[in-house]
Amino acid sequence: MQAVILALLLGTSPQATPQVAGAAPTLQQLFDRATKAAADGACGEAVQAFEEIEKNAKAMASATVRAAVDVRKGYCLAQLERAEEGEAAIRRGLPVLSAKAGFAEEVQQAHLALGRIAMLRFDYPAAAAEYRLALEGTTGINRVQPLMALSQVTMFDQDGEGVRYAAEARSIAAADPQLDRKAQAAVQTQYARALLNAGKAEQAYAELKDSLRKQGGLTLKVGVSDLATRSDLAIAAYLNHDRDSARKYLAYTGAGRFLDSPFARARDMELPPCGEATGLKPEDMAVIQFSLAEDGHVQGVLPIYTPAGRPAAVAFARAVAGWSWKPEDARAIPAMFRWTTRMELRCTTGSERPGLNQPLRTAFADWLETQGVAATGWHDMPDAKAAPLERAALAAARAKQDRAGMLAAAVALGENSIVGEADRKALLAEAVTLSEALHAPASARAYVAIEHAERGEHGTAAALRALLARPDFQADPLAAATLRLRLSMPGFRRHSPADADALLADVVAAPGLPERHPLKVAALLQRANIAASKGDLAAAQQAFAQTGLTTRQCALLGLKPAVRGVGNLANAFPKEAQQMGFEGWVRTEFDVATDGRTIAPRVVSAYPAFVFDDAATGVAKSFRYTSSYRPEDGVACTAEDAPISFRIGI
Repeated sequence: MQAVILALLLGTSPQATPQVAGAAPTLQQLFDRATKAAADGACGEAVQAFEEIEKNAKAMASATVRAAVDVRKGYCLAQLERAEEGEAAIRRGLPVLSAKAGFAEEVQQAHLALGRIAMLRFDYPAAAAEYRLALEGTTGINRVQPLMALSQVTMFDQDGEGVRYAAEARSIAAADPQLDRKAQAAVQTQYARALLNAGKAEQAYAELKDSLRKQGGLTLKVGVSDLATRSDLAIAAYLNHDRDSARKYLAYTGAGRFLDSPFARARDMELPPCGEATGLKPEDMAVIQFSLAEDGHVQGVLPIYTPAGRPAAVAFARAVAGWSWKPEDARAIPAMFRWTTRMELRCTTGSERPGLNQPLRTAFADWLETQGVAATGWHDMPDAKAAPLERAALAAARAKQDRAGMLAAAVALGENSIVGEADRKALLAEAVTLSEALHAPASARAYVAIEHAERGEHGTAAALRALLARPDFQADPLAAATLRLRLSMPGFRRHSPADADALLADVVAAPGLPERHPLKVAALLQRANIAASKGDLAAAQQAFAQTGLTTRQCALLGLKPAVRGVGNLANAFPKEAQQMGFEGWVRTEFDVATDGRTIAPRVVSAYPAFVFDDAATGVAKSFRYTSSYRPEDGVACTAEDAPISFRIGI
C-alpha cells in the first residue's frame, strides 16, 4: 500500500517505474523514494522528496494526493524535531484520508505519529487518546503496535490499564506463527515493564527472563531490543533484592563499561525540584531513558520505571529533556549508548539559588531592552539547543553592525556551557569592548567585565580587585557591592582574604542599596560566619539578626560553605563493581551542618543506575566544609550537592 498510493491516486500503473538515466524522476518515483527514505530513517531525504512532489501543481490539485503527502511528510518532520510543523501537516491531511476507503493503515499510522508527538511534549493523556484512535477497528496483529504504545503511556497511571494493554499485545504476538521469537520478546518486555511499574516485580522478573531466553540469552552481541530487556532485567533483579544478578544483567548491556564515561561531563544536568510544583517527594525515584544528539542536546526522553505515578514520570522526563553536553563529549559516547541511555534520578530539595551576580545580570538585561534588543528565543532553551541560535544571532548582528545585538549574543555565547573555553574567553572579551563602546551603564559594564574576569588567566581574585579599583565601578553601588562580596568569599581549600570583613562592612553600609537588598543580606550572613569562626558569637548573632531571615531561608541567597576536605577515598570503590569492570558517577545531595559535616546524604542522579549508590553516600559522609553560623539549628546549608566519580585505576 505504501509504495503505490500516489500511483493509485493519479490513476497510473501501480508498478514501480524505472527511471531513465538523466531524466527527471516521475511523481511515482519521487513518492517511492520518499517512502523508502522515511522507512529507512532518512527523514531529511524523505522531506526533500515530498517537497519536490509539492511543486507539481497537477498532483497537488488533488485533495487526496495533498493529504497523503502531508501525512507522510508530517511523520518525518516530527522525526527531524520539527514537531509543530509535523503535527500541523498530519492534521491537515488526516481528515481527508479518514473519509476515504482504503487508507486504514495510513490513518492508523497518522494517529500513532500524533501520539508520539504528544509524548514529545509530555502530554500523555493526549498521546493515549491518539493511540486509542489508532487502535479503533483493528484486528489481529494490527492491534499490537497501538496496544504497545498505549501501555507505554498508561503504565504509570496505577490503574492497571498499562498492564492490560500490554497483556493483550503479548497474547496476540504469542499466537501469531509468523512473528519471530525476537519480535515476541520485544512485546513481552513491554508487558514486563508495565508489571514493574504496577508493583509486580516478581512476576516481571520471570517474564523478562523468558524474554531474554527468546532473544538468545546473555551473549556479547547486543542490539536495541536486547539492551532494553537486559536493562529492565537489572531493574527487576534490583527490586527483587538480587543484587548480583542486577549487576550481571547491567554488565551485559555495556553500561558503565567504557573508559572515562562522558555522561559525567554534562554541562547542564538540572534536576526537578521536590515539592508542590512537581508533586515529587525526596524518596521518589525514576529510571529515565534518553537519546543524545551529536550536538549535545537530548532528542528523546522516555520514563522507564517509577513507583511514584505519571506526574512523577513526566516531571523527571521534562528535566532530562533540558540537559546539555558539549558536542565533543557527546560524540565520544559510543553510538549505542547515545541512542539509548538510562539514568537513575531523584528530585532535589534545594531551591534555585540565584548567583551573587544576579542583580547585575538583571541590570544588564534591562539596559539591553532599552537598546532595542528584543527578548531572545533561546532564553529558556537547553544550552546545546540555544548555541546554534546564539551563533546565528551574533552573525546577523555583525552583518548589520548592530552593536547592541552583537553584545547580547556574545554574552549569551560566552555564558553557554557547551561552548569551548577559549571561544568563551574571546567572546566575553569582545563583549567587554562592545559594552564600553556603547557607553553602557556601569552596572551593565561591570556584569560583562566580571563574567570575563572569571575566565581570566591570572586568577579571578586579582582580576576582580582590578575591577574594583576602577573609579566608575566604585561609584556604582551595585557593581561595587557585587565585587566586594565576591572577593570576600572563601573558595575550595581557600580561606577568605584578610580584608574580608572590611569588604563586607562596605557592602552592608552601601548608601545606594536598600537595607534588605539581597547583596546586603548575603554580606551580613558572611559577616556572621566570619565572626563565629573567630569565637565572637555576639557579633555573629547581631549580624544574622540584621538579615531578617530565618535559618532555612539563608539557602536561597547563593551563599554556600566552601569544601575543606573530602576524606579518605582509598577504599571507596565497591569491590563488586570493580570486579565486573564498572565505571560511573553519582551526584549526591546533603545538608551541611554549621560545623562543616554533611547530614543525610542521598543519591539524586547516577550512571549506571544502582551500582554506586551505597558507595557514594558513604563517601559524601566524609566531606567537610567551612564552618558557618546559624542561631536556630545546626544546618548551615540545605541541599548542597557534589558529583562523585568512580574510575578504575584512579
